[in-house]
Amino acid sequence: MDKIFTQEEQIAVASVLYNLAGADYRTREGESEGLKACLDELGLDAYGFVPIHKNMLQMKAYETLKKMPMEKKRTFSRMMTQIARSDGHFGPREQAFVKEVLVMCDIPFVHK
Repeated sequence: MDKIFTQEEQIAVASVLYNLAGADYRTREGESEGLKACLDELGLDAYGFVPIHKNMLQMKAYETLKKMPMEKKRTFSRMMTQIARSDGHFGPREQAFVKEVLVMCDIPFVHK
């Protein structure tokens, strides 16, 4: 990966992705595989990772995400799109969560 994330950024990004995968209260096989691929790209162990709980993301992750350089934000946005599309259904809860993150953290929408 050519865009190295700091440890703090890795945890923030991975926590949002983990919570996105479970936003509709079910994690299907495609989402699990997509999440593992993103965690691998970040350099995190998918099995040992403990995400920030969704109720704490705004306090513990959003400020970190907001401060990231634009190139990292684009990479993160692409990862969110990957997770959201991985099970073939981009439901209302997933959409609401993605919109919240994009708006609150000044992240551009990357659809590919």
